[in-house]
Amino acid sequence: MKPAQHTTPADFGVWEVAYKVSETDFNMKRSLAKAPVNEWAHQDDVVNVKTQQVVRENQDVIYSSAVVDIREGATISVPKSDNYHIIQILDMQNYTVEVLYPGESAAITPDRVTYGSYVYLNMRIRKLPEEKGGLQTTHKLQRMARIEAKSAIPYASPDIVVDPATLEKVRRALVKDVYEGKAGTDTSASMGTPYDTDPQLHLYATAYGWGGLAIAHAGYVPITRNQTKIEDGKALPSSLTFTPPEIDEGRGGFWSVITYDAEGWIARDKASICNSEVAPNADGSCTIHFNSPGKANNLDTPAPFVALLRVYVPRSKEGIVRYMAKAGELVIQESP
Repeated sequence: MKPAQHTTPADFGVWEVAYKVSETDFNMKRSLAKAPVNEWAHQDDVVNVKTQQVVRENQDVIYSSAVVDIREGATISVPKSDNYHIIQILDMQNYTVEVLYPGESAAITPDRVTYGSYVYLNMRIRKLPEEKGGLQTTHKLQRMARIEAKSAIPYASPDIVVDPATLEKVRRALVKDVYEGKAGTDTSASMGTPYDTDPQLHLYATAYGWGGLAIAHAGYVPITRNQTKIEDGKALPSSLTFTPPEIDEGRGGFWSVITYDAEGWIARDKASICNSEVAPNADGSCTIHFNSPGKANNLDTPAPFVALLRVYVPRSKEGIVRYMAKAGELVIQESP
């Protein structure tokens, strides 16, 4: 039985499975509006305000998505390359079935998922710099990813999917818990499989960051302490100073800080800054400025805003767990 202070879908008369399936259904239909079952919906560049598909996307990779019918089996493949390029396979309860890296493939059948006959593919590829072929080569690799499915029955929402208004109420309540610190700072058991996630933390992750990767692949550090002041509907200057996390650059690892509106949507076309763009301080720490024109490492934000530090391919699982344990020390402070 969950502690009384934690929100659950049952507080709204909703079955936990129905809530998680409803969130996935919401995202599947967004993808299917752009491409039919078993086909990729590719984005051509990093996301912006108009092209984002799910809450809390990043602006460091180019996304593609697909809804795949697996009732007769399907094989998913990532082409070989030395770039950061992965396909995350999610089932309808937002559990990760598998994460594929360059040169890998996987056969997905109904016995590998916790609900339904479809999976959601979330592909991320790092935008290559111009000296390595830029967008042209990135697009080539993107379109070399393969879906081979033996069935292509059009997707229909499961009967247990809740109405949009109820879904929004549950989501808002769970996200409110996260912002109030009830989810803690250790997200190592938030995303992954049914066997390595905590049920309550997985609920929070489903609401706050549906489609997130497990900690072995990425670390998500919400900046819950934001002291930015707002006047006349605008956020005043503020900043975040932190020690950067250790990443495995040999496997394409990177970190970034991104801002969202209160609902988790990107509100500026340039809402993110990554490690390759940041000028560090003399002591090795990094300072990100917000709404501070003329200063280095500056991001313009909406009011109010939330921030997230994302760590892709951490150097070690143990290292990122230790780093995240200190996440409560991260504070966005009012600038003098």
